[in-house]
Amino acid sequence: MPEQVDGLLEKIADTALDDDYYVVRPGVHERSQGFNSVLTGVVLAAFALLVAIAAIQTRTDRPAAERARETLIDDIASRKALLATRESTAEALRDQVTGLQASAVGLDADYQELRLLTADRPAQGPGLRVTVTPGAIDDISDRDLQVLVNGFWYAGAEAISVDDQRIGSLTSIRQAGGVVKVNYQSVGPPYELVVLGDPEALEDRFEQSSVGRDWERRKDVGVGFDVARSDDLSVEAVPRKRLTVRHATATKGDA
Repeated sequence: MPEQVDGLLEKIADTALDDDYYVVRPGVHERSQGFNSVLTGVVLAAFALLVAIAAIQTRTDRPAAERARETLIDDIASRKALLATRESTAEALRDQVTGLQASAVGLDADYQELRLLTADRPAQGPGLRVTVTPGAIDDISDRDLQVLVNGFWYAGAEAISVDDQRIGSLTSIRQAGGVVKVNYQSVGPPYELVVLGDPEALEDRFEQSSVGRDWERRKDVGVGFDVARSDDLSVEAVPRKRLTVRHATATKGDA
């Protein structure tokens, strides 16, 4: 019985591999098997060569990449420093401009007020629009317009124009050849006055003045006198030649 067991074990050991293995090992496929082994070795060698080349290339390129990276970092740092310097300069200039503006406001305010009073610059704001129309038996003369303009100055007007002609310190309202002229420019009825200032205060003060009462009485004889308040009126500057004061100068002659 033990001999049978040993024989069975030897048989199992001898037949543990597939029969095709024993055919291939000593048969015609032995040469192709060797070829496959050589091909596999060549492929592995080529792959190892590629890996080695890649490693060498990476190691070669690393110093250049490091230098480029360091250069980029230095460039960013220098640009940040330049930007900070420029921002500091801009802030200082803004402070300087603000200081100059603040110092100029006081001086400029007086100058602009003087220009306004002399009608040297255009003006805009609230005020009254006054329309004057002659009556059938009561005409409007240059003297009437002079008194009317002075009445509004007395009432607190800041700027006045008659038919778009600004009234300045050297403005004349004169009649020549039956035509009223303001700044030597002809104007005609209906005369339209633009009076800048506080509309309510202007109207109240004018109505309480003797000039206002006189114009109110003239409405009874057909003279048109309409006053309208407005929040947005404007007047132009007086013509430049009406701002220049001209004086006679003595000439040198024989003693």
